[in-house]
Amino acid sequence: MSPTVLALLAAASAAISATFTKRMVGEYPARQLIGPLLLLNSLLVVPALPFVHQFHWSWQIALLHAGSVTALVVSSWCIFELFVHGSASAVAIGQAMAPIPAVVFTALLLSIGVTWEQTVAAATVSVAVLVVLGGSFGTLTPRRAVVLVATAACGSGVLIVLTKMLTDHGLGVPEIYCVRTSIGAAVWIALAPPVDLPLRALPELFTRSIFQTGYFVLVILAVQRGSPATVQTLAATTPLMLLVATFLVRPRALPLRLVFASCAVVFGIALTAR
Repeated sequence: MSPTVLALLAAASAAISATFTKRMVGEYPARQLIGPLLLLNSLLVVPALPFVHQFHWSWQIALLHAGSVTALVVSSWCIFELFVHGSASAVAIGQAMAPIPAVVFTALLLSIGVTWEQTVAAATVSVAVLVVLGGSFGTLTPRRAVVLVATAACGSGVLIVLTKMLTDHGLGVPEIYCVRTSIGAAVWIALAPPVDLPLRALPELFTRSIFQTGYFVLVILAVQRGSPATVQTLAATTPLMLLVATFLVRPRALPLRLVFASCAVVFGIALTAR
C-alpha cells in the first residue's frame, strides 16, 4: 500500500479518535486520561512483539527512543489541554501545523532538501491556523493557544522524523510503538495518577485507543515507505474529515473561520503532495 493511502487512512483514524477524546475530556480529568490511554495503546500492539525477528539496540537507537518519548509526553499534554478548551475540529486544525516542523526537521536531521511547494504549503497552513486560533479555544488567551499549538506541532513533527530515523535503523512498528507508548504511559501515570477515573470509563478509553493506535501504526508504516514531511502533511487532512463528519451528523452552518482554515490546509496539502 502506498504511503499516500496509508497517511490518508491515518488521518481518518485520527479524526474518529479526536471525537472520542473531546467527549472524554468533558467527563474526566484530562491529564489523568493520558497515561491510561498510552498504556492501552501500547497493549494493543504487544501481541505483535513475538513476531519481531530481531530486536535492535544501540546507544543511537536509545537516544532516538528517548527523543520520541519526550516529544510524545510533551505534545500529549498540549493536545489534551487544547481539547479541554476547544472543539475537536479546532484542535485538529491546530495540529495541522505539524507539517511545518516536519519539513524543517526533515531537512535538518535527514539532510533532505525542502522544495518551494513545501515552503508555500507551510506558510499557507501557518496563516490558516493562526486565523482560526483567535476565538476557537474558549477561555484560553490567543497567546497561550498559539504556544500550545506550536509546541504540539513541533512535538508531532519531531516525532515523525525520529520515527523515520528509527525505521532507517531497521526497527518495525512493534518495537517503535511499544517502547514509545509504554514509557510515555509510565511517565504520565507518575505525573497524573488516574485516581479519579472510574472503571466504567474503560470501554470508552479502549475504543479511543483502537483508533489512536491505528493512526500511529499507519503513520509508521507510511513513513517506512515515504518522506516524513509528505506523510505528516497528508495526515493533516484530519480537520477536513472532522468538518465533513460534523456537518453530516448535525447539518448546520459551520463557523467560517474553521471552513477557511480547513480549505487552506487542504490547499497546502495539495502543494506538498504534488
